[in-house]
Amino acid sequence: MGSRCGNFALPLALISPLLLVAVAGGTDLVVMENHRGNLQNAADAAVLAVAKEAGLKGWKADAAEEVASSNIAVNLANRFSSATFAHKLTTDEKTREISLELTQDHYAYFTSYFIGSPQITVHAKAHATGQSSICIIVQSPNQNEAFFLGGASRISASGCSAYSNSTSTKGISVKDTSTLVSQLACSAGGFNGKPGNFSPLPITDCPTIADPLASRAQLVDNHLGAPACDFQQLKLKNASQTLRPGTYCGGIDIKQQSQITLQPGIYIIKDGKLKIDQGSSIKGDKVAFVFMGAGATLDFKNDSKVSLSAPESGPMAGILMYAQQTSKPLRDFKLESKDAEKLIGTVYLPSDKLVIGGDKDGDGVCDPDIADDGTIVPSASSVCDSDVGAASSWTAIVAKELKVTAGSNLVLNSDYQDSLVPVPEGIGPNSGRVLLSR
Repeated sequence: MGSRCGNFALPLALISPLLLVAVAGGTDLVVMENHRGNLQNAADAAVLAVAKEAGLKGWKADAAEEVASSNIAVNLANRFSSATFAHKLTTDEKTREISLELTQDHYAYFTSYFIGSPQITVHAKAHATGQSSICIIVQSPNQNEAFFLGGASRISASGCSAYSNSTSTKGISVKDTSTLVSQLACSAGGFNGKPGNFSPLPITDCPTIADPLASRAQLVDNHLGAPACDFQQLKLKNASQTLRPGTYCGGIDIKQQSQITLQPGIYIIKDGKLKIDQGSSIKGDKVAFVFMGAGATLDFKNDSKVSLSAPESGPMAGILMYAQQTSKPLRDFKLESKDAEKLIGTVYLPSDKLVIGGDKDGDGVCDPDIADDGTIVPSASSVCDSDVGAASSWTAIVAKELKVTAGSNLVLNSDYQDSLVPVPEGIGPNSGRVLLSR
């Protein structure tokens, strides 16, 4: 019987090139995917570098191109033998986006001798959220009109940016003759209002901003623990008095032309209101308020006078007011004072609403107050204008919701260098950031 081994020789010789190409093709596929990953990393790094540079130095096309080119060259140096690359950079000042297309247009793969040299193209996009300082962050994730101005109210924040994390189509709402003036207004959802209500018009579909003070809040909570009461339901009438830091259980009620001075330190308002009414005033430097418990809120009436600045050091450095989170529905922290021009620091209400002004119906008269027993107390103010922050070197607001009512003028200055009160990380001049959005 003759040998049949030679029967396999001819077929094997015929298919060997195909097998070789198949094996090489599989190897090339792995190599190409590795190259694609390296290209994508290089593109990501380039757009992030451009966005960061743009945030620091402004939006200049030639500078952006220079940064992108040098960054790509550094990241791809010595990685691809005999490869050449091309890129296309697009910057949009209005939407604050940087887009990059990066192509590897030649490489000597084994299979390229048979089927030609394939191209690899990747795309990357980054969004700059922090060219300007951030002085307002409204954190509600989806509330309608989470960031609201009504009546003839105004926010003046020409040197800093205002953000709403709400994905509602009315995440930012400015009605009637109210105006929002900012360096940049940005909504994760949409906005409601006429062009004349904004300067400039808000940008929509912005990336959300995580709570920049969450870690600070945890440090403060750990530092304070569960403090015992130093004072119980303190009521001051027609008093001229200096208060010291401590835990004020049941709150502090200041009325009848009282003039109160605060020593430096942390004032814990536990299970009660910090209320200032009937022509009373409160002043203090290097002070901070921590609101603890479901019943802890703020109520500065229209005829009160307020002058406060945050601590320069310690756990509450740069934070003027902080409300611990509770399991209860959001609380209203009311700042109606017509004379609260000095509020240096950050008002931080991560699960609550800050209400500036007390004229929700816009009739010029402060709305009635609801007493603790549920009865309606008519306002003593015939005019309900409020002026907040105008004499402050800087003020920032981080709250779940923000409402500014008729007749209110909220001024958020950004003269950070003029104050010894430090700005917390994540807001003010420390808020510059870029987000990869590919």
